[in-house]
Amino acid sequence: MSVFVSCGEVSGDIYASDLIRALLREGTVLPGERRKTCGIWGVMGPRGVQAGGEAMWSYEELKLMGFTEVIPAIPRILRLRDRITGEVLRRNPSVVVVIDSPDFHFSLVKKLRRAGYKGLTVFLVTPTVWAWRSGRTRLLRDWFDLCLPLFSFEHEFLTARGVHSRWEAHPLAAALDGYTPPLALAERYQGARVVALMAGSRRYDIKYHLAQLLGTAELLRGEGLLPVFSVAPGLSAPLQRELKERAAGFESWDGEGRGLMAVSEAVAGVSGTVAVEAMLLRRFMVVIYNGGWLTWVIARILVRVPHISIPNYLTDGPVYPELLKNETRPENIVRELHAYLSNPAKKAEVDRRLESARKAMGSADAAAFWARAIAETLRAKAQGTP
Repeated sequence: MSVFVSCGEVSGDIYASDLIRALLREGTVLPGERRKTCGIWGVMGPRGVQAGGEAMWSYEELKLMGFTEVIPAIPRILRLRDRITGEVLRRNPSVVVVIDSPDFHFSLVKKLRRAGYKGLTVFLVTPTVWAWRSGRTRLLRDWFDLCLPLFSFEHEFLTARGVHSRWEAHPLAAALDGYTPPLALAERYQGARVVALMAGSRRYDIKYHLAQLLGTAELLRGEGLLPVFSVAPGLSAPLQRELKERAAGFESWDGEGRGLMAVSEAVAGVSGTVAVEAMLLRRFMVVIYNGGWLTWVIARILVRVPHISIPNYLTDGPVYPELLKNETRPENIVRELHAYLSNPAKKAEVDRRLESARKAMGSADAAAFWARAIAETLRAKAQGTP
């Protein structure tokens, strides 16, 4: 059986690799010599390839964020979509799995369906239709045989609206249960009051957030704390060099960001999956998000949710402070860090909410569940049952 998998950024490649391993482990597809016609292939990054997938296109081609980056790239993205569509129709895989990157993937699946593709379509890491552009819920219901959201509240939202959704757990819940950082990292910072600074894994993140985090590092160092910058493995080589050069006066860590957060007292960084990881590691985080003026104008028109950080939806009250746009000044970031680190009562309340949020993530092997759900839905589709 052939499975097409497409992802568009680092976090998507992580989920792709988890799914690929689970599909191969469960015997849903065959690895090895027959991969050209019987295996897992598509748009992915190095993790997906290491897991056993064939990258016909690099996920780097889809790593865009913010309206100001997306708009100039539209002609190139449409050409890429057409090439992918042609190859999917030629190979006719039994399953098409798209991961996150909804604007591209909705367009891709729409084109595939209209061109006559009849196989199973799966949306893994569904778009945040509960937060904005809720009209896309209909697209999930009409174009996809199966949706696999990351969070229980997303599953409930989709199911209530007729979407075929299934959920058991978030993959990070099991992956970070009992996590210990690399020994070399733990020894390197033993006894230090580390604050992890997470500048993100995309060009957009570095462009709009690194300056604020550099200013934060200066203030933290002046107060006896040790700021350490995470150099995300998913950053391109040029961006890694830029981050290291601009942060040359500070400590940095080139490994997985979760290791650095695990040896830290607190975290400050760009909104995204890193906030979920921090939550699962029981680390307080100041979430920041900045961007170009056009991005903010459009977001203010379309987005109707009180928070941007997922952990703030998983407990009985916001657990992470969020500093947006002009609020992302270094003095504000440091103020929020101090409010946690220097106030035992606040720290205890935040820690209680972090534990509550962790429990809402489930505990099952999410990737194994995804593989089973895909196999079961494929069998049901073949038998003509709902």
